[in-house]
Amino acid sequence: MRRRQTPPREVKNALALRHHERILAAARTATEEWVVATDRRLHLPEPSGAGTFAGIPWEQVEHAEWDREEEVLRVTAAAPLGQPMPTWRLRFDPPDQRLLGLIRERITASVVTERHVPLRGRLGVRVIARRPPAGDPDAADGGLVWALAFDEGLDPNDPDVLDAAHRALATVRAEIEP
Repeated sequence: MRRRQTPPREVKNALALRHHERILAAARTATEEWVVATDRRLHLPEPSGAGTFAGIPWEQVEHAEWDREEEVLRVTAAAPLGQPMPTWRLRFDPPDQRLLGLIRERITASVVTERHVPLRGRLGVRVIARRPPAGDPDAADGGLVWALAFDEGLDPNDPDVLDAAHRALATVRAEIEP
């Protein structure tokens, strides 16, 4: 059984943890960079390699996937509509099951609803509502964070598609937040 990994002081300082933010799990990648999960955010190494971190709130982690064959964690963060989503590809050798399990649990816990709404035939948009962790003072009034994820083959820059997606969002939102 692996011992729990604790990031060194310089890593903790670089994380810029918020008041009462607690480290729940941490692990070093194969390239000796740290990945740190707290009760509020997933801290990933910035691509610059300068020892800085991107602290992504759990409700804004769009996707995290573990590839067992390659021992790689792929993480995608949400971005404003029309902008590329930041992605990380982190190799672990060996993988830290505690960290991977916590990432899965935190992302799953943030999802309130995820509904696919067809727009053109079977192609459509996923309307997703996510909630920040309970007690997070940085969360926008404790409300939900809404996102749209377009199926491949739909152009989110097409005004008709975008209009239909916004109508789908309004419909689902009215059901969840009456």
